[in-house]
Amino acid sequence: MRTRLEAAWTVATVLAIVSCSAFADTTTLPTSAAVQSDPFPQGLWTLETFGSYGNQPWEREQLYSGTVGVSYYFWPNWCFGFEGNGLYGSQPGENVTSYGGNLLLRTHLIVEPNWSFFTDFSPGLLESNHRIPPGGTDFNFTIETGVGFTLNLWDRTDLLTGFRYLHLSNARQEGADQNPSLNAFEGYIGLLIRLGS
Repeated sequence: MRTRLEAAWTVATVLAIVSCSAFADTTTLPTSAAVQSDPFPQGLWTLETFGSYGNQPWEREQLYSGTVGVSYYFWPNWCFGFEGNGLYGSQPGENVTSYGGNLLLRTHLIVEPNWSFFTDFSPGLLESNHRIPPGGTDFNFTIETGVGFTLNLWDRTDLLTGFRYLHLSNARQEGADQNPSLNAFEGYIGLLIRLGS
């Protein structure tokens, strides 16, 4: 399972890089004035990258992760995307290194010329080199949801920051006695780059 997931992650990363190059060459990039008047129009593609830190309220597991994603705005202020992530988890017993992917649905609820407020929902999969949390399994499902902000920095680049709630569980793949869930609160910060429409 780990070998297949790592191969899929490698392919997804290559496709994201190739896609970004293709969009840069073949699409019309929005100007600064266009970005301010309509920051997230239908047909817009974006590249996002951010780092995050999360822990459970009682600090049993601490999670450090990096994420790269590509999104498409299928309706003004609404996007669907894919995120690939790598995670390092500090926990009792063996620490973990993980790789995974998420689907993303995001809507910007408040949109101003230079900033926006959004909410998003992101289900995904995660494969680790050790059990996470301890007593669980290497392979898990994840659900993340939260709120965030974008702040225009220059032309096609925004600051991207927010908070998410993370639920991690194996959905009782190996029985209820091996399904200790992990619930954490995450903060993240990074960049959102408009590729074109």
